[in-house]
Amino acid sequence: MKSDCFLSQKLRYPIHARQIMALILVLSSFATNSVRAQTAYPMIMSTFPTGAQRGKTTLVTVNIGTSNGGGATNLYGTYKAIFEGAGIIAEVVPPEKGWPALDPKKPFVIPPINSVTLKLAIAPDAPLGVREFRLATPYQGSSTVGQIVIGDEPELMETEPNNAPEQAQSLVIPCVLNGKLQQAEDVDFYKFKVEAGQQVTFTMNCARLQDKIHDIAPHADPLIILSDQTGHELSRNDDYYRADPLLNYKFEKAGEYVIQVRDVNYQGNPHWAYRLNLTSRPFVTSLIPCAFRIGMNQDVKVEGFGLGGSSTAKVDVPANIPPGIWQTNLKLPNGTSNVVNLLITDTAQLSFDGKAASPNQTVTAALSRPSPKAEKGALSLPGGVNSLLAVERSDRYVFKAKKGEPWGFEVTARRIDSELDSEIKILDLKGNVLASNDDAIGKDSRLDWTTPADGDYFLDIRDLTGHVGPNYYYNLTAKPLRPDFTAKCDTDRAMIAPGNKTCWFILLDRKYGFAGEVKVDVSGLPVGVTASPLTIPPELTQGVVVLSAAPDAKIDFTTVLISGTATLPGSDGKPTSVTKHITPITEIYMPGGGRGQIEVKTQGVGVTEKNDIEVLVANPIVTIMPGQTVKVDVEIKRRPDYSKTVTLDLRINHLGGVFTNPLPAGITVDDGATIAENQTKGTITLHAAADAKPISNLSLAIMANVSINFVMKVWFAAPITLTVKK
Repeated sequence: MKSDCFLSQKLRYPIHARQIMALILVLSSFATNSVRAQTAYPMIMSTFPTGAQRGKTTLVTVNIGTSNGGGATNLYGTYKAIFEGAGIIAEVVPPEKGWPALDPKKPFVIPPINSVTLKLAIAPDAPLGVREFRLATPYQGSSTVGQIVIGDEPELMETEPNNAPEQAQSLVIPCVLNGKLQQAEDVDFYKFKVEAGQQVTFTMNCARLQDKIHDIAPHADPLIILSDQTGHELSRNDDYYRADPLLNYKFEKAGEYVIQVRDVNYQGNPHWAYRLNLTSRPFVTSLIPCAFRIGMNQDVKVEGFGLGGSSTAKVDVPANIPPGIWQTNLKLPNGTSNVVNLLITDTAQLSFDGKAASPNQTVTAALSRPSPKAEKGALSLPGGVNSLLAVERSDRYVFKAKKGEPWGFEVTARRIDSELDSEIKILDLKGNVLASNDDAIGKDSRLDWTTPADGDYFLDIRDLTGHVGPNYYYNLTAKPLRPDFTAKCDTDRAMIAPGNKTCWFILLDRKYGFAGEVKVDVSGLPVGVTASPLTIPPELTQGVVVLSAAPDAKIDFTTVLISGTATLPGSDGKPTSVTKHITPITEIYMPGGGRGQIEVKTQGVGVTEKNDIEVLVANPIVTIMPGQTVKVDVEIKRRPDYSKTVTLDLRINHLGGVFTNPLPAGITVDDGATIAENQTKGTITLHAAADAKPISNLSLAIMANVSINFVMKVWFAAPITLTVKK
């Protein structure tokens, strides 16, 4: 739905529950202060300005949450910033008076630093769009993900006061204004001049830059309002790109006008930074096709604003672009467009312009046996089709399939900035619904379906709310389902002192009967850091990678790549070795103390100063028989200043929710194992069910968890091997 982000915020923070939420936050804060770790990790809250211009050098300030030393999140000593992609050279600007000196009497108490300045040199040809980045600190290692936008129009900064029309800040089009909705009832005003007949597009990137922030609640819901000098409102917009607005206006009269920015609910937050873009460049809001094969050069049909009378644009997809979402601008006769999101695929694509002759468009599709002499308008699959819901109707595709054939139908729309909230249905020729899906991947739909009998079937696509129009475009791709896999890594960062160990969990999603092993590799680690070998056997879906820093490892930070390799059947049915990227997932604080998760693009490893604890296991080779119980003795070495209770586990377990469990079927571990405050020894207990199956030398890790706040932990690990005997 168009306003889904805003509605979700309403549900999470209803007016009648604000006092309850405030109490929860107070209690969370109390819990944080009472049990926080001596060492946390830097949690980026905002970046300001939130973008930089190609070919320019820009100073940006990265901010974290409130820090009061000790176990709080801290940017002290930040020495490196690594950005996703090419074209950005980042330099950390130390504080003007240098980093505060450490107290030799309190060597582990780090002076609180809540922000750091980066000097960014942006190459003239740097790829446009949103980039992730991470900071490195010597005591807390890798930060959480920050985001910044690379643009190609002049960047300006908000000048206060600008909270009333008479205080409106002057702008010159084109520009990108970097501002903040920094407190409750903050309303920002900007004025600009236009010529008669000039068309201007106003867009904002604000809420979309908050989706990967660890702990910001609630999120911004910005609104923009256009008025003339007398205060007469001309237009407004809210919730176009999810919670972010877009507005286009053609000015009949030359003169000065005002654009107002505020939160829909008049809320504010010091970390609610935004980018307001005012431009008269070509602005594309819809394109067909919206999916392209790697290396393809093609004209596309576009709709939008200020296109100079052109209905087509040029797309050149480089040969080195991997499958997935690609950000680029388009070439039009009167200039280059805004940045658009396109789907890059290895599957053949066709297009329909969405102009239906009847309320229900039907396209003939030969799924299993495409005809080389298909009539115009026929769709030959497996493959993809690009279309849009241009009138009040659904799109209907008819296909023929054989009994037992497994197919995957996936819609890509919201992920490429379409307004379509898709629903897909498969029906028999009598109109009976056989399968349906909504919101499989965010607001995009997917159906994995096995044909029940030989024959023809319908596949319908519609917007869940019944909306239609040129901005309701989509890609539908159908592929035969062959054994396959995807994988994720929990979590997305590591801080590890010389001589210490921590671990990551690889979560394997076996698809469509895949029962093979997957070999996991980690590349790009800092010098002196190694990753334990991991091959996830056919009977398991999770595995553990133990990261070890050599005793002489130097303080350093890198972003790494994790991949999984398996043997899969190719399109010809022959076994083929396939390597896939393993996606990092990061923790997101959920109101009430929950542990949310979201995919990110980067994974950070930092070698740090001494950690709070190290973990030792007296008997790392664990053997158990079905029906038996085994206790494993665990010892920790505490840093002199760390005395808190430490929990023990082999899983990521939070408030009763188990997020990872690499144990084989039939093996369980007791909840609640701890090492008490000021103590150094504990035990963890494993149980084998009577029907537990044999397994040999399975690599696991016993984690000692150190609480950072009410929600998050860091963990250090000792590897063990588990053998289940008959």
